[in-house]
Amino acid sequence: MTAAPSAVAAVQDILWCLGLGCLLGLGRDVLRLAFGQGSVREFLGDLLTFAAAAVLVAGFSAGVSAAGLARWYMSAAVFLGAVCWRTAAAPLVHGVLGCLAGLLLLPLTPLHRRIFAPISVEMKMQQQKIFHFLSKKCRKPQKTAKKQLQNPTEILYN
Repeated sequence: MTAAPSAVAAVQDILWCLGLGCLLGLGRDVLRLAFGQGSVREFLGDLLTFAAAAVLVAGFSAGVSAAGLARWYMSAAVFLGAVCWRTAAAPLVHGVLGCLAGLLLLPLTPLHRRIFAPISVEMKMQQQKIFHFLSKKCRKPQKTAKKQLQNPTEILYN
């Protein structure tokens, strides 16, 4: 059993692991952006994130940590860093990136109005024509088959 590291070294390790957890949360967001959301994709992303967290903690403890061993507070700090990314940093980063994307795409708005808006209007008109045709066709009553039975007064019994 090794001796516990000093308090200063433990705090440095915790801060490093908080940063690694934030990077792990960023990587998870990039995965979600690249592959989308869905139950299977989310499960595989979580599995990959868990494996990456284990590799990060093991690599950090072997290379940079003052103790040279993986300690429980390192894993807790990585988890806390990922949670902090998800709750505090991600909404801010997503908002800033959304504003930047809006500003970058602002010059393309007149082009969109001139080219793509008429196409979408034409597509809506075609959809309405098809819907009207199908609803009109479905409204017509079906022809019923004529009964082939004899009148009861003309039935012959043998």
